Amino acid sequence: MRKAVSRRSKEDKICPEDNRLTPVAHPGRSTLASPGPHSMDALARMQLEVASYIEEISIELGAMARAAHLSSLAYFVDMTRLEAAINRRTCQLQLGEVSGPDIPT
Repeated sequence: MRKAVSRRSKEDKICPEDNRLTPVAHPGRSTLASPGPHSMDALARMQLEVASYIEEISIELGAMARAAHLSSLAYFVDMTRLEAAINRRTCQLQLGEVSGPDIPT
């Protein structure tokens, strides 16, 4: 099911004088989109977490697509999973967290 998104909330945040969106603080999130240049390990850690999550969820999405006989969609979701696995492995190497051979499923 699709979650309904209110367009009104976005319109309320537009500055009328210059048509730019005002910055909105997200509770529990940093105001920076990524760590600063001095913290490459923090960036690699964040990338590792995101790639791992995408890899996990794409496994589920691929199974759903195959069960519904959506072969093209399943193919692209599998490509996403493989790309996420490659990125996860690269981040693990950067952080020195490699434990053994990683064989994709």
